[in-house]
Amino acid sequence: MDTLTPLRHAEGCAIDQAERYIRAAVGPGLAVEVQECYRGFITECLQRGCTRALIVGRARGDAFYHLALRDALRAMAVHGVPGGFRIALVAETPELIAVYDAALLEAERCGIEAKRLHSEVEADLWLGS
Repeated sequence: MDTLTPLRHAEGCAIDQAERYIRAAVGPGLAVEVQECYRGFITECLQRGCTRALIVGRARGDAFYHLALRDALRAMAVHGVPGGFRIALVAETPELIAVYDAALLEAERCGIEAKRLHSEVEADLWLGS
């Protein structure tokens, strides 16, 4: 995997630039922290014109805080994503699987190529293909 350069770090949120993609580790955290992390991630993606992105999510307690990803993807699609944009989702806790599947459905509706994968290694391979 790529070496990471920190872009934004806060409680429950680490957004980093890798060589081939932007990566966010989201959660665990309070609802406001998780939501802010997804907003920051989308902002960084759009400002940098990213064509590849990776979200690694962790939940403790209420995984529904992560539905903010679904809303962030919708906002990203409205703004416009670069051609060939791909986003990989890795749920590190079982509670996030259904939430990320909901985000995948929204991405599909918005024309964003997205996939939920089991590990960062799988995500790295998919994003590189």
